[in-house]
Amino acid sequence: MITLDEYRDRRERLIRRVREASGAPDAAVVVQGAPRPEGHTRFRQYNDLMYLCPIETPHAYLTLHLRGDEPRSFLFLHHQPARLVEWEGTHLSAADPDAVRAATGVDAVFDLVDLPEYLAVHRTLFVPLRPGEGAQASWNTVSAARSGLASDPWDGRPDRSGRFAELLRRRFPAATLHDLAPHLDAMRLVKSPAEVELMRRAGRLAALGVVEAMRATRPGAYEYQLEAACRFAYLDHGAMDVSYRAVAAGGANAWYYHYLANYAPLRDGDLVLFDCGPDLAYYASDVTRMWPVNGVYSPEQRQLYGFVLAYHAAIIERLGPGVTAEQVLAEAEERMARVVAETAWLKPAYEAAARAALGSGEHLSHPVGMAVHDVGEYKGAPLAPGIVLSVDPQLRVPEERLYVRVEDTVAITDEGCEVLTADAPYDMDEVEALLRGAPDSPFAAYRRLWA
Repeated sequence: MITLDEYRDRRERLIRRVREASGAPDAAVVVQGAPRPEGHTRFRQYNDLMYLCPIETPHAYLTLHLRGDEPRSFLFLHHQPARLVEWEGTHLSAADPDAVRAATGVDAVFDLVDLPEYLAVHRTLFVPLRPGEGAQASWNTVSAARSGLASDPWDGRPDRSGRFAELLRRRFPAATLHDLAPHLDAMRLVKSPAEVELMRRAGRLAALGVVEAMRATRPGAYEYQLEAACRFAYLDHGAMDVSYRAVAAGGANAWYYHYLANYAPLRDGDLVLFDCGPDLAYYASDVTRMWPVNGVYSPEQRQLYGFVLAYHAAIIERLGPGVTAEQVLAEAEERMARVVAETAWLKPAYEAAARAALGSGEHLSHPVGMAVHDVGEYKGAPLAPGIVLSVDPQLRVPEERLYVRVEDTVAITDEGCEVLTADAPYDMDEVEALLRGAPDSPFAAYRRLWA
């Protein structure tokens, strides 16, 4: 659990960073929260705001500034309409500032209509100049969606954060706007012990989802049924939902990196690639495993998946504080080059695929945190304890449209690294035993109902 003291410390560190960066004694931070959902979905706060202040209220605005050398944090909130109180129950709002202060640790709470008066006295404003990350979103997915809107000649509307920045410039022309995102990214990249513990729980839950998807696997079952089994495990264990839609890709569908249709039947003889992660208390996880639909890896599947598993282990063994991602990958590549040379490959195309996998640079991927593709940049500098990232070695056989991947979320520690998703089985014999011992599919009754 993240304490109010930790939230308070984050706010203080951030405002001191931006004052130092700008040299402006009146520098202030303004972070916009998420809007009320348009559909019948649960509200989820933007990650940047939730990182600084535990407020799950739509249309919240957090401000930070230093009064002399004393950090001050204010929340600007709507009053909750009486009809919504009747429909939804009481939410934290400007109507009860004492409750808001007790729940969040901020210094003061004001009505949202007072925000312009506060902003007018500051000449240096730091604002995240990027779209907010909401439910099942990461900075890159949101940016890609925004690019699509911008290229639509019948749309092209600015995103919410862009509109906010535009209004700030128009209404306060004497103020200078700076991008807060780099400062937030640097802080969010390195997780605290409390964050790592939350991600440890999320990793265990991600692995449980994989196991439940394995148990639901049968020839003739549908990809979405594996997704449903995984998602049920997440919800049953207290997750808000998924941190991204699961990839449940049977056979040739695994060729697509982020296949999301999840609607095809699973075929005897195919592998299924399953990539999933929960959204647990605003923290994500990321895990991928592959297993045979019929319960038995073929010799070809064993060879290819076994190579990727060995690559995965070679990377994990070398991760730790003080080394760079580039060093880790170079050493793992050297090790795996020997494996390639020593292996009696079943097909020339498999050897070619293994050689092509060497040096691809894809095997250490993205940070993981409040979003599955989290903010921050860890490459090019020594890894530090608290950095959490995805390890996902992969291999492609174009001749057979085969794609093989194994993925885990790992945390850099003082001694090395901890695999947070290790409860999802790797060993192929163990996986086969699990598949043999799986009970009747929980979806069998539904298939009979719709037959």
